[in-house]
Amino acid sequence: MKPYVWIALLLLLAVSGCRLPVSESMTHEGGGVSDFNMELDYEVWLPDGYDKEPDRTYPLLVWFHGGGENELGWGREGKIGDIVQQRVKKGELQPFIVVSPSAGAFQPIFRTYDKLVVDYMLPAVEKKYRTNGTVVAFGHSMGGLSALIVTLKHPELFKAAVIASPFVFDTTPWDTEEQKREFDETLGGRFNRNWRYQVGMNFSSREKYDQWSPYSLLRRRGTIEIELLSDGAPKLKPGQRPQLGKLLLTVGDKDQLGLLPHNTHLHELMVEHGIEHEWYVQKGVGHGTVEDPYLMDWLNEQAK
Repeated sequence: MKPYVWIALLLLLAVSGCRLPVSESMTHEGGGVSDFNMELDYEVWLPDGYDKEPDRTYPLLVWFHGGGENELGWGREGKIGDIVQQRVKKGELQPFIVVSPSAGAFQPIFRTYDKLVVDYMLPAVEKKYRTNGTVVAFGHSMGGLSALIVTLKHPELFKAAVIASPFVFDTTPWDTEEQKREFDETLGGRFNRNWRYQVGMNFSSREKYDQWSPYSLLRRRGTIEIELLSDGAPKLKPGQRPQLGKLLLTVGDKDQLGLLPHNTHLHELMVEHGIEHEWYVQKGVGHGTVEDPYLMDWLNEQAK
């Protein structure tokens, strides 16, 4: 079974506007990178007037699409990219160069795909296009999971990230049966069993999964590193980790996939471990959280 193929069955009805035509008003170019037998497609979306202002540079926004979409998802008619373009024209937002990677309709970005994004795609885009050195991320649902993983693994690369309705669960196949039962009863078990199954299919041990699990990455970032002096007294180590960029975590309180308690748990874990972030619950909103104007307003401010 291909990684995360089960998500296709669960999220297909939740993908809003999937495969709508790409807006004809948007300028975009395709590209791709590969490493042995692994391939990653991406689309670059250029701001209006890009060719008319050859000396102007722009911040780079990395858009991680949700389940059922591909690298063209940013530019669908009436969707997020189309909305952002109209707001830029009105002067409400600064223009961005946007790059949208895709490893597949239901394939999150981790392991080799993470390498393809960070070591291949981003350098290629920054070399070819006039970026200004500021990189921000925005991801929704499966893309929220991808954005969270990539920003936690590479905090030095991203100035800020919006994590919208991330499809992620703090449970593993290596938990005890009692731990699984308690987790399911506390936060809801709609997707937990399938999540544990796919984690087990993709990772051979808890140790290997912990290298990519957002929860494990957050817990490690929040752990205070100490060293012992000659007399055995603890001494804080000087800061060695790159500082994490600004984070905004958002979810709808009417999320049809039952993600509110799980995203709330993610927020509470971040608070517990001292991970600075903004927490925004969208009232009366389901799984489609990306079009709230505040998200791009916030990201726009961080990218200045």
